[in-house]
Amino acid sequence: MTKPPQPHDRLFRGLLDLDGTARALIREWLPPEVGALLTDDPPEPVDGTFVDEALRTSQSDRLFRAKLKAGGDLFLYVLFDHKSTAEPGVILQLLGYLCRIWVRNAEGKAERFRILPPILPFVVYHGAAPWTVSLSLRDTIAAPDEISAFQPEFRYSLIDLGPIPDRELSAYPPLRAGLLALKYAHRQSDPETVLVQVFADAKDLPPLFRMLVVYTTAVYRDVSPATLRKVIRRVRPEWEEEMLSIAAREWMAEGQAKGHAEGRAEGRAEMLLRQCRRKFGEVPDTVDERVRAASIDQLDEWGERVLDAGSLDEVFADGRSQ
Repeated sequence: MTKPPQPHDRLFRGLLDLDGTARALIREWLPPEVGALLTDDPPEPVDGTFVDEALRTSQSDRLFRAKLKAGGDLFLYVLFDHKSTAEPGVILQLLGYLCRIWVRNAEGKAERFRILPPILPFVVYHGAAPWTVSLSLRDTIAAPDEISAFQPEFRYSLIDLGPIPDRELSAYPPLRAGLLALKYAHRQSDPETVLVQVFADAKDLPPLFRMLVVYTTAVYRDVSPATLRKVIRRVRPEWEEEMLSIAAREWMAEGQAKGHAEGRAEGRAEMLLRQCRRKFGEVPDTVDERVRAASIDQLDEWGERVLDAGSLDEVFADGRSQ
């Protein structure tokens, strides 16, 4: 049975599916000598699901077709490695995927196997530890010199987000926003400072902004609802309630899935406050604090009341709401 994708995979897949981001990633990180061979046509997404059913824990990999100036296609296979440390077997994994792409591209026609299209593999890595795995298959094969010439030479291009300065992750703000969020998922940082930059780079794309809110709630454990609210209010105050509602649902779902009462309470508190604001307008700080400190049973009771209440006083009937 296929496992649900990791939050890192979901963000990376969604990021490359946005218009312009895949083009920016490929153009900015292709070796210059390779980029000079391509036309100005944007890369075209191609079905790249060549992963064994038993290994399909990640569905973030993407395959693109670019046009060569001299004619023909260059395929670009982008594999996202969300592990916290480098995986030694990734080079064999890549080689297997590329073989499948060639086989599928040939469609069983023998003449197509005579001249195969070139494929350039990328690995995008955001783990905390440095990437220490060789980029060359031949370098990993223990063969005497007399045999080495008969071994396959296969290399891939690596984009290790860790050593790259934040502003140099991309010149295209939407892509930089996603890569920056991924970069600090496994690293110590000031989350508020990071998220201000992340959301500022995504402020003109609501779909990306939503993806980043979902990712933040799932991955950035040290980001409280108050911090997330502060960041969103600073960058896009008009989206505050919508985005916090999304975050609340994520926190609630996470809390329910893991059985953590604290997670459930945070999600329900955010949802209740959003309902109160939508129905009654601004909520006093005293109410906000009281809701966030309440038990799940109490939140459930208030959540039932808010449906029919005509004022905040009626929701918090013991008179301490104001």
